[in-house]
Amino acid sequence: FFIAIESENIGNIPPKVDSLIKDLKEKCFNFPVDKKHNQFTIDEIKPMVGVAHNVEDYTNPIPYRWQPKTIRESPLVLVDSSETQTLSDEQIRQSSAKHEHLLYWLSTSGSGTWESFKKVCEILGLTEPKRILRRLKLLNHLTTSDDGSKWQTLLPSLLNLGTNSETGDRTFLLYGQRSHKFLERLKTFGSLEQTPQPRGEAPWRIKLILPSQIMDEILTQEMQKYGYYLNFAQSPDILSLSDWKNGLKRIEGILPFNYNLKIFDRTNFIDCTFQNQTGFYQFWTRDSNPQPRYSFFYDQNTGSWLQGDWYGLRFLGILAIEETIKVYYDRQEETLAIPFYQRLPELYESYLVMASGILPTYKDDSLIYSRICLSMAREISDVLRLTLLTLMEQ
Repeated sequence: FFIAIESENIGNIPPKVDSLIKDLKEKCFNFPVDKKHNQFTIDEIKPMVGVAHNVEDYTNPIPYRWQPKTIRESPLVLVDSSETQTLSDEQIRQSSAKHEHLLYWLSTSGSGTWESFKKVCEILGLTEPKRILRRLKLLNHLTTSDDGSKWQTLLPSLLNLGTNSETGDRTFLLYGQRSHKFLERLKTFGSLEQTPQPRGEAPWRIKLILPSQIMDEILTQEMQKYGYYLNFAQSPDILSLSDWKNGLKRIEGILPFNYNLKIFDRTNFIDCTFQNQTGFYQFWTRDSNPQPRYSFFYDQNTGSWLQGDWYGLRFLGILAIEETIKVYYDRQEETLAIPFYQRLPELYESYLVMASGILPTYKDDSLIYSRICLSMAREISDVLRLTLLTLMEQ
């Protein structure tokens, strides 16, 4: 609203009136007084209120048109679920093909918004777009902004999975952007093997077997002749827990008392009042919305609200209540089993997934990661403070 003040000089507010305005703002508003940016002349006010209103008629209030606030859905807010159903081979094949077409579309677009991603999933008949987005990130096909509102596909890359000791042929995992024409061109330099991801919940897992006589540089140069960029990637170093946590986005201006809060307590979220306690919180609006508005982790030591992937924030919540996380390594099968309700942060789960290019399977309330060497299992466990047990020690 406007408060009209008459003074001899524009911008010069009489001291008595000035004190009244300051007192009014301190009682009624939660923002600081800034006279330089909040005062206007009559000529400046007129175009704001329209010709139908006389700004000098103090008894005629200017009508305010209330605009309902649009609450955008956050792709980072998930509801934990381990429900699965048995699928036939044909259902898995069809689902894999749909996810492959999704990756083709994303590769062509290059980047976009969460709304565009969700719309394409709807057109292709793919449900649960939030989980699809997360799986594509685990497989290094794309990345997102801190709040998940924007996505961008990664450049086509090959990750060396090993070399045949007899022939010298190398096996690479393909990830990132791709198209049918790109794959057809790549096939002229080696053989491609495609297998479905578990339950067909992601694009095909594609391996390139490259003959020993074709060097990396030759393949890169030949693909560039046809307009295709190709990167040879290396397995990344595992980031420390503190560095990962420090890299999470800090959210400013959060007012917990404007929401109904729930805090994570080992297995569930329970109602609470905010008392500066470290933990993983859900923010619920005071209406009939069946989903939380936000999910943030609060760090009491720094007084910061942290935003990140849902499972990552829950993992911090588990560590905050000092719950022991036991993971199980099978030497014979080279698999790592992690309890589903103690799932790792997205970054560290991606390390495990990209060791083979295979998403985890579900078994007895655990996530099973395949083709994991013991050294990686130990390093992940040390970094994340996990208790690693081998099959013989259980």
